[in-house]
Amino acid sequence: MLLHNPIDQHPTHLHEGFRLRAGKPYPFGASIVPGGVNFAVFSRYATAAWLVIFRKGERYPMVEIPFFPEFRVGNVFAMKVFDLDVESVEYGYRMDGPYEPHEGHRFDRTRILLDPYAKLISGRGVWGELPDFSDPYPHRAQILFDDYDWGDDRPPNIPFEDLIIYEMHVRGFTRHTSSGVHYPPGTFAAMREKIPYLRELGVNCVELMPVFEFDEFEYDRVNPFTGERLMNYWGYSTLGFFAPKAGYAGTGKYGMQADEFKTLVKALHQSGIEVILDVAFNHTGEGNHKGHTLSFRGLDNKTYYMLSPDGTYMNFSGTGNTLNCNNPVVRNLVLE
Repeated sequence: MLLHNPIDQHPTHLHEGFRLRAGKPYPFGASIVPGGVNFAVFSRYATAAWLVIFRKGERYPMVEIPFFPEFRVGNVFAMKVFDLDVESVEYGYRMDGPYEPHEGHRFDRTRILLDPYAKLISGRGVWGELPDFSDPYPHRAQILFDDYDWGDDRPPNIPFEDLIIYEMHVRGFTRHTSSGVHYPPGTFAAMREKIPYLRELGVNCVELMPVFEFDEFEYDRVNPFTGERLMNYWGYSTLGFFAPKAGYAGTGKYGMQADEFKTLVKALHQSGIEVILDVAFNHTGEGNHKGHTLSFRGLDNKTYYMLSPDGTYMNFSGTGNTLNCNNPVVRNLVLE
């Protein structure tokens, strides 16, 4: 009897006890595959890259694995790591390359960078909880074990002309005690409690202001008159377009924000309510040259952002940077 034993389930490399082989260049991000996890990250101008793996909650990496030259396919660094315990690790990337701002390149090998395709991001698990600003990797990618049971969920498919839309800030909707919710106020779970109220109003569609991961401590300033810390409340400075905001989930500190958000969407659909997500794709939370290098800028600044001939950021968004959606790689990120 012949047994099916695919060749891509055999490691070809070993690094500090981790078994590896060249990965698949698509899809981008971290994908659970038979026997391990496939990591793929795009960078046209990087000269070298490393996969940085942490044990959850630990300050320093447990291992940094180089993408060997044979792991690069065109402009994509792709690696399969075997036998990785996906629920106990966090990951990021280091990229090496030229630091020539006037040419648009801002590579910095000392920085650990967030995967723009991460579906779970830790670091801001409880809204407003003061983070460790000295953390060398403050927003950490996690691997989503996508086993959520959607059942027979379907959007109601109500014609646009019949929609009665309630635009909503998820946190603001239930954070006040007058909302009377039992779940933590200002969360996806608390919003689910208010579905009967929405139906009573006659609402058949909610438009959610950004529910994707951002940093409420982005500005790190205080009100000079009251001493109150000022935060990014609206969430339009996105860090991860694929990851639900952990601070909007009662279970965010446990890394369950994706399931909590999906449960909300499923419950809305079951109640005949459509869901529209407000996504600001024109800019990111990295700002201009004075902003933090967290992800896109360090991975491939010249690809992801619109730059002037002297390498400065074009600021059509009014927030410091503008995503370069003329580039097919960036455009595909938006479509995906």
